[in-house]
Amino acid sequence: MEILDVRGIPHSERPEIILRKLRELDKLEILVEVKPVPVIVMLESKGYTCEATHDQGIWKVRITEK
Repeated sequence: MEILDVRGIPHSERPEIILRKLRELDKLEILVEVKPVPVIVMLESKGYTCEATHDQGIWKVRITEK
């Protein structure tokens, strides 16, 4: 599974970056500094499954197609 680190990228730019990457792949893991609830809701509404975990100050969200 490819990992995309979006920490440090402005929050407003993250959804488009993530969606662009998901068009290329059927699954992706993103690394973020806070739980990205708005992004998770948006992705789930588009038919993706998201699994978020927190480890040592980093949120990891595994995104897969349903």
